[in-house]
Amino acid sequence: MRWGCFDMAGLLWRVHYKALVTHSSVRDCPPMSPSRSFRLLGLALLLLAGCQRSSPPAQEPGARRLVSLSPGITETLYALGAGPQVVGRSDYSSWPPEAEGVPKVGSTLAPNYEAIARLKPTLILDEQVKQAPAGSLAAVAPVKVLPWLTVDDVANGVRELGRQTGREAQANELAAKVESTLKRAPPKDAPRVLLVIGDAEAGLSSIWYIRKGSLHGAALEAAGARNAVAEDPGGPPNISVEQLMTLDPDIILVLLEGPVPTPEEEARQLAAWKQLSVLRAVKEGRVKLVAGPGVQSTGPRILDLVERLKVALRFDAKTP
Repeated sequence: MRWGCFDMAGLLWRVHYKALVTHSSVRDCPPMSPSRSFRLLGLALLLLAGCQRSSPPAQEPGARRLVSLSPGITETLYALGAGPQVVGRSDYSSWPPEAEGVPKVGSTLAPNYEAIARLKPTLILDEQVKQAPAGSLAAVAPVKVLPWLTVDDVANGVRELGRQTGREAQANELAAKVESTLKRAPPKDAPRVLLVIGDAEAGLSSIWYIRKGSLHGAALEAAGARNAVAEDPGGPPNISVEQLMTLDPDIILVLLEGPVPTPEEEARQLAAWKQLSVLRAVKEGRVKLVAGPGVQSTGPRILDLVERLKVALRFDAKTP
């Protein structure tokens, strides 16, 4: 016969009651000690409490529940095959498509603590940013902050993600590919290229360029170009039009994240640049838009950008 929790609780309650009655009214029956009787009562109450609610489904031992506040790290986790472990993502994570169903939990600089806590993560992953509140996040769950700026940073970060997710073989393979693809020095006579972030709304009032030592800076060199900003001046990677005139790069490439633009949108993005007719790159028709999904990615899609930059660096009489 199978016993339910209510049946067992009821039985224990009856034994407790009988013990009390027997102890007080039946002299020839060996009495049950009061302490044992009340232990039975406590067990009955516990069983009854358990009957009132169903137990939550048991979690697989050692199951990982990861929250990623970095789009690049989220993309990398999925590339390693650790997507099922991701329970929360950055507001700015849009790749891969299967991550769209994962709840958004804020960003590196503005995490949504309540949303993160509700997900009960076993680990919060983020990239190293000076203003990031990693310390306060540690009150919610363990936090792993990874440097994620240079090629070495990302390769080491990929390996660490492999260790954290049990995907070490895949991580070692991807890290080796990152290193072999992005650690390629350009020829000494390679063209001097200014790689900038596209923003048609801001025009040229704020020119944000790609640093030489950054991940995208490495992609530019791997594609066969020298960075026109050869020395990192320190501070934000931002230059004025006057500084641009002094640099006078051979080629200007404008990175624009998003859907592949129409010819009209491309012309709008490059209009301000083409007004600077004193620049060598403008005079020789060597200003191009490098646009599409993933061109500003700091995840594995950075490897695809190398080939796109190689194509963008090809100029001939038919390619203005």
